[in-house]
Amino acid sequence: MEVAKHIHQIPTPTPFYVGAINTYLIEDEPLTLVDSGLKTEEAEEALRAGLKELGFAFSDIEQIIITHSHLDHYGLMATIASEGNPRVCAHPLEVFDLQNPRGYANEDDERYHRTERFLLKSGLPKELLENILMRHPIFEQLRDPITVTQMVNDGDVIRLKHRELRVVHCPGHSPGLINLYDSAARVLLSGDNLLKHISPVPLINFPKDSSQPRAHSLADYLATLRRLKTLDVDIVLTGHGEIIHDMNEIIDSIVVHHEVRKRKVHRFLDGSPKTAYDVCSHLFPKIEAYHIYLGMSEAVGHLDILQTEGAVEMEERNGKFLYHSKGAPRH
Repeated sequence: MEVAKHIHQIPTPTPFYVGAINTYLIEDEPLTLVDSGLKTEEAEEALRAGLKELGFAFSDIEQIIITHSHLDHYGLMATIASEGNPRVCAHPLEVFDLQNPRGYANEDDERYHRTERFLLKSGLPKELLENILMRHPIFEQLRDPITVTQMVNDGDVIRLKHRELRVVHCPGHSPGLINLYDSAARVLLSGDNLLKHISPVPLINFPKDSSQPRAHSLADYLATLRRLKTLDVDIVLTGHGEIIHDMNEIIDSIVVHHEVRKRKVHRFLDGSPKTAYDVCSHLFPKIEAYHIYLGMSEAVGHLDILQTEGAVEMEERNGKFLYHSKGAPRH
């Protein structure tokens, strides 16, 4: 389906609650594919069929752009690249995960252990660690590592024959997530940064460099949204779900959503000290075990913001991070 001039959307299925991932073929020189879907037979069949309808095959792809290193967005990329010789573009902060043979489940990676220690200190019961999806062996089966041949940074311009795509670094959901902005056509390819009916979760993330602190992902995401509002955009081509024609309204609704949730967290902390897991359980009392990392990320994100605002204090006691309210949160 052509969703903007010479840009075609090809959805590919996933087993995840967010649904199909939207892959985009930019019919230009070089022929460019943005994101791919998972390494599953169903996704591969859907993508091959979508390209065939347009008169193309995997071997015709000359350039691949990966918005971020979550496997539903790149799991199939190595298969595509193996049938041709495309340039592969991604942000430097995503390269390690894209190229790592073990993906997220690499127990030799210090980030793995930093994340595990942080979650346990944040009150997560040890038995729930095994329910975190990124630790599951199946994740290795849903992607192949892909070699990035061109790292792109904020402000870089990817030039095609008939359009220019400006790289917009959008940390939050993933530290090196990028959007692609065509100012002439007023089109933004947003990956998971903006979705019509779902508020993307800024995930707990520790940098590859163990000397660097954990990112404040929710605060980063809200700053990203404020930045996107400065762009002149008519249409947002999203990574999942419907196309967006009212970007600023969607951004405003996400900001309000997080403001309401932040205040709910603050009220919950008015009493005995709580862990991030207590906050997660309060926000999402019926959360499925396999979504616990998303819930913990949301809870930690709001606690980060409240702590920065001086509305919450954190102390470590008996091996746990405990939070209690201190003052009023900012508006």
